[in-house]
Amino acid sequence: MRIIKLLTLFLSIIVLVTSCKNADEIRNREKAKVAHVVNIVKAIAPTNLGIIKKITSDEFEKMNNEEAFTLIDVRTPEEYTEGYIKGAVNINFKKRTFPDYINAIAKNKPVAVYCRSDNRSGKAAIIMQSLGFKNIYDLDGGVKAWKAAGKDFATEENKVNTKLQETLKKGELKGKNINGKMHQIDANEFEKLAASGTVTVVDVRTAKEYAEGHVEGAINVDWKNRHFAKNAIENITNDKPVAIYCRSGNRATRAMYAMTALGFNEVYNLNHGMKSWLAVNKPVKTLEVKGDIRHLDVENFNNAVLGKVGKLIDVRTPKEYNDYHIPGAVMIDYKNDNFKSEFAKLDKSVPVLIYCRSGGRSGRAMKDLEAMGFKVYNLDHGMIDWKKNGMPVEGKNVHAVSGGEEGC
Repeated sequence: MRIIKLLTLFLSIIVLVTSCKNADEIRNREKAKVAHVVNIVKAIAPTNLGIIKKITSDEFEKMNNEEAFTLIDVRTPEEYTEGYIKGAVNINFKKRTFPDYINAIAKNKPVAVYCRSDNRSGKAAIIMQSLGFKNIYDLDGGVKAWKAAGKDFATEENKVNTKLQETLKKGELKGKNINGKMHQIDANEFEKLAASGTVTVVDVRTAKEYAEGHVEGAINVDWKNRHFAKNAIENITNDKPVAIYCRSGNRATRAMYAMTALGFNEVYNLNHGMKSWLAVNKPVKTLEVKGDIRHLDVENFNNAVLGKVGKLIDVRTPKEYNDYHIPGAVMIDYKNDNFKSEFAKLDKSVPVLIYCRSGGRSGRAMKDLEAMGFKVYNLDHGMIDWKKNGMPVEGKNVHAVSGGEEGC
């Protein structure tokens, strides 16, 4: 009897271990599935939103062949005409009317979207969440991935799409969000809100546009950045309403819908954006460059670059420049004999923003240029600090590690 009990216990342990192993495998599979879903609602979004799922070209093709969903190309009409995935209709994401137009699509079956690279389609999917779409599939990698997989494109006229465009142009279709409250307000109302301190003011234009002039107190979360959803959640508080604006109202209108899906409870949008703000002579704030301009840290040098306070010049060698440089910089090599003659061609009334690898060459170049009559903004510690702080670079070998400044 004791032997039977021991045997039973032994078998129970085996079953338990196996069950735990199976449970771990199930959990790992579920984690993989969750990782595959676009996680844009991780922190603050409502729980009643639809699911957005990234799918591969093969999965996309299979579903399309089975006619399991409505297929939408969110690129421009010009891109669509050049070649589209068979069965797709076109609703241009870049148009301010996108939320209204996409709302015309039936929500009683899954919808799949795609664009060129999955940037626009990812944002389109977020807007669709706010409009009540429950099952949204986004082609991972977009048309680029579709082409790379050798999939077919259609170029003939799509009569279903032609009919849809005619319906949309009538202007009878209006979108309605299901989460949060959205308001379009004029410049005077926006100014009062911004001055009240009761809202978080957000500029959704590019960093360059923001630097050139923004509403005082506004933070910058670029709508064009493919990580807009993540950046919005991380940088914008949800303990008070949000007031947003762009240049003309186009980007901000779409961002407004997306933000309701991200869980922001109340969003105010400046109607017609900075155009309307400037038209009634409202004040703008530019990025300040603080500190000794001869020894600027990364943040203030970047403010000078974004604010276009002068001409950006890389004084390193051609090899260093070709490997990587700050976007927009031109090269005048300090170690070259024609350094001063090249600078002599420039307008001395325009300041110059200079940098090298560590600050050594640019420090010496600064003294020469000041003697020539230039106002000089110098990046202290050069590209070493710039890259360490994760600032943008471009070139043929952006991951190159420089071993020295070639005698500097």
